[in-house]
Amino acid sequence: MPDLTLLALATAVFALALGGFAKGVLGVGLPMVATPILANFAPIPDVVAVLYFPILATNIWQAFAGGYLTVAFRRFWPMLTVMLATIWLGTLSLVSLRPSAISVLLGLAVAVFAFAALVQPQLRIPGRLERPLSLLAGAIGGFFGGMALIGGPPVIMLLVALHLKKDEFIGTMGLVYLTMLIPAGFSLAALGVLETRHVAPGLVSIVPVVAALALGQWVRARIDQDRFRKILLIAMVLIGLNLIRRGLF
Repeated sequence: MPDLTLLALATAVFALALGGFAKGVLGVGLPMVATPILANFAPIPDVVAVLYFPILATNIWQAFAGGYLTVAFRRFWPMLTVMLATIWLGTLSLVSLRPSAISVLLGLAVAVFAFAALVQPQLRIPGRLERPLSLLAGAIGGFFGGMALIGGPPVIMLLVALHLKKDEFIGTMGLVYLTMLIPAGFSLAALGVLETRHVAPGLVSIVPVVAALALGQWVRARIDQDRFRKILLIAMVLIGLNLIRRGLF
């Protein structure tokens, strides 16, 4: 990781805490919030490597906490299988593409998915389309999961359209991220993105993430969650557009 100024370090801690808070309130959002902000101060591969640790830690807890692990696996194992197949392609893109191209792709992913979630179309997927659409969501999620650990948005859109109950949604997303993160870690290490120098800052970054996550869970029942969600998504759209601007200009 590059040497950070005091302001950049404070912003990095804020980004980690904001991502953890979002995950505590919404059940998702850590990499989607933290990665674009941290990318302003460090190369995206370094950001991905450091964030790997808090993302893995929080999703291990989430996958096993709700009791929906087995149910989610039985229903969505085809999607998870496709996701596993496209993770390597995303990681390969991370190390082979120019930083400007990665910035544009990441910005597009964040902005498009956040805008789609903001619009929140009231869709209901018919049973006959669940399997092919889940395979598509898994393929896209695996690619961006391998590239920047942001594999959740297409799966989130799928699960929202399937109208899963809140607890089942959170448990399923924990399984999705866990399925993505374990092979993604091997891919990142094999291609030289995740190195020993990332371990210490990665472990340290767990502290503000978990603290803010606990706060987010406490706040979840005490605020207008829909309003917070809209503010967060608007901010993510703007962050994504800024990443696109940086990559193009």
